[in-house]
Amino acid sequence: MIQKALTLLLFTMTVVAQEADSLSAKTPGQAVKRALLFPGGGQFYNGQPIKGGLLIGAAFASGLLYIDFANKYKNYDGNDVTQKATYLKQRNKYGWWIGFVYIYGLLDAIVEAHLHPFNDIMNEDLEKPTQKEEEK
Repeated sequence: MIQKALTLLLFTMTVVAQEADSLSAKTPGQAVKRALLFPGGGQFYNGQPIKGGLLIGAAFASGLLYIDFANKYKNYDGNDVTQKATYLKQRNKYGWWIGFVYIYGLLDAIVEAHLHPFNDIMNEDLEKPTQKEEEK
């Protein structure tokens, strides 16, 4: 199971981490497509590999913990009902974390794609005359 997950992760990273044309603008629609592919995909598209890696790691860790507590809950044979309830509670908590990480990554990718040209606009020299002003 873990081997399949790692193979899928490596495949999607090679597909999504392709070098984009530096002249093309980042579009929110493309960021959404990448973010829906896997958590962190939109961040890789927007040029934020550290944030994308953190989101992948958080989703992967939450998924593994979810599976672990689900197996503990399913296979528990003891008489202590509170222990089984604890396994259920932990399983549900990590299930929610998977959803939160996924949705956060999706929303962050959309916002970053919208704000992508912001740094370029803010770094422009406002006192530099434009071509139209030079022609006058």
